[in-house]
Amino acid sequence: MLLTRDEIRHGKSFDLLTEAILERDQPRTTDLFFRMIRDGRSTSDALSVVTAAEAPFVQVPSHINMRDGQITLINNDHTILGLRTSTNLAPFLPETHRLLPLLQSVWYIPAGLDIWNQLLGKYPGRYATMKGMEVPPPSHGPVVWNEEQVPIKGEGTVEEQLDAYTIATLSGDVRRSYGLFLGMAADEKIRPLLRDRLLFLGLIDLQDTVIGRKARNTGHKALRARAVTDLADFIGWERAHGVYYIGVPDMAVGPLYYSAYDAACVTAAAELPEAGKNLKQTNHAPLTPAEVEDMVRLLLEADGQTVWSLITAHLRGGKSIRSLGDAIQIGAAELILRTTVPRQFTDGQHPFDYCSTANYWMRTSDNAYQPRILYLMANFVNDVARSNKLYTSVLEAECAGVDTTGRTPEALLRELDEAILAFDVARSCALAHAYLRSGADRGAFQAAVAITACKFQDDPHNQKITHSAFEEHGHNTTHLRDRLLLAAVRLLAGWPKMPGERECYARFTKEWSN
Repeated sequence: MLLTRDEIRHGKSFDLLTEAILERDQPRTTDLFFRMIRDGRSTSDALSVVTAAEAPFVQVPSHINMRDGQITLINNDHTILGLRTSTNLAPFLPETHRLLPLLQSVWYIPAGLDIWNQLLGKYPGRYATMKGMEVPPPSHGPVVWNEEQVPIKGEGTVEEQLDAYTIATLSGDVRRSYGLFLGMAADEKIRPLLRDRLLFLGLIDLQDTVIGRKARNTGHKALRARAVTDLADFIGWERAHGVYYIGVPDMAVGPLYYSAYDAACVTAAAELPEAGKNLKQTNHAPLTPAEVEDMVRLLLEADGQTVWSLITAHLRGGKSIRSLGDAIQIGAAELILRTTVPRQFTDGQHPFDYCSTANYWMRTSDNAYQPRILYLMANFVNDVARSNKLYTSVLEAECAGVDTTGRTPEALLRELDEAILAFDVARSCALAHAYLRSGADRGAFQAAVAITACKFQDDPHNQKITHSAFEEHGHNTTHLRDRLLLAAVRLLAGWPKMPGERECYARFTKEWSN
C-alpha cells in the first residue's frame, strides 16, 4: 500500500516544514530538515516528509506561456532534481560532508515554488531573481496548479495498464496519467515495469532542435523521470508519495515533443533488422578507439543526417548499444569543454545530463526500444554543437596558457577549488587536466570537486552535472572517459551562479557539519 500525503503529514515536522517553505524561509526549512536527521530520523524518512510538504506548490499548468504574441518558456521544477542528485552524489563526498548536498537541495525548495507566477513577476523566488525581477512578498501563497489525485485501478493485463498510462501521458491528460501511475505503483510486482515505462516516456519526450527556439524541452522530462524512480527506490515506494506528486503529473504537462522519437522509429523500422528490437542481445562489439574519436568528431562537426547514418551503420555492423552510448556521452562532454560563453553552458549541460539518463536506463533495463534512443542522444548533441558552432576544441590552448608545473596532486586540488570558486575557467580546466594527467587518485579528485560543487546553492545543475560526470566516468568504456571529469570542472567554473550562493555552505560549516 502507498501512504497518502495525509498519512505522511502526521507529526509536527510536516507542518513546520510546510510553514517554513510557504514563508520562503530557506535557512529555517533546511534547519528543520537537519534537525529531523539529527534527532534520529532516517534520511529516507526525512525526504518522505519534505517532498510531501513541498509537492503541491512546485506544479505548473504548462511549460509554455505567451507574452506580446511570443512563445515563452516555463521551466520544469528543479527541486526534485536536486534531491535525487543529493542521494547519489553523497557517496562521493568525505564522510564529514555527506549531508551537505541534501541540505543544499532542501535549501533550494522555498526558492522554487510556483514557477509559473515567478516568471510573471507575481511570486518571488529563484526564477524571478534570475530574470532580474524584485517581487515583493505576496499576501497569498503559491498556486496549486495540479491537485492531488486518487489512484486509478487500470483494467486488463499489466501491459494493457501500462499502455493506458502511456496514452494518458502522451495525450497530456495530467489527472488520468497521475491516477493510473498511483494505481500501478501500489503493486510491488508492477513497479519494475512501471519504472522502465516512466524512464522511456521521459527519454522520448525530446524536441528535434533547440536552434532558434525559446520554448525548449532540453531533455528535462527524462531527468525528472529518473528523479522519481531513484527517489522512490531510496525512500521506499510506499512512502514516496510526495515524490510522485512532484514529478509524475508533470510528465504529462505540455507541450509534449515526440517527433524526434517518431523519426527514430521510422529509421529503425527501415534500416535495422526487426526494427532494432533484438540488437541488445545480438550486438556485442565495442567501438575501437579510432571509431570513438571519429564519432565524437562527427557529432560536433557533421550535419544531422550524417550522424544518424553513422549510428545506423554501427548498429548494422554489430556495435553494442552500450559502446555507442558511451561514445555519445563523450561527445556531450565535449560540448561543455568547447563552451566559452557563460550563458551557453546551459545548452551543453542538458544533453550531457540527458545522455547520462539514457545510458543509465540502458544499463539497468532490457527495453527493446533502446537503439532508438541512441538516435535522440546523437541528435541532441549534434544539434547543440551546430546551434553554438562548437566546431573547434579550445581546451588545449587554454591549458597551454596556464603554468601548472611543480604542483603536487594535493596542491593541484587546493588550487582547483580556489579557481572554480573564482570562476576562472581556463585555470580550473588546466589544474584539473594536470591532476588527471599525473595519474593521481581519481577518488580524491571526485571528493574535492564534489565538495566544491556543493558550495553553490539555488541551482541543482551544479551538483547534478557533477554526479552525472562521476557516474558516467565509472561506467564509460572509452579511452576518453577522463573528459567527463573535465566537463564537470568546466561547468562549475563557467556556469553563471546565483547571488549569495554560499550562504548554505557557510551555515553548514558553522552549525550543521557536526
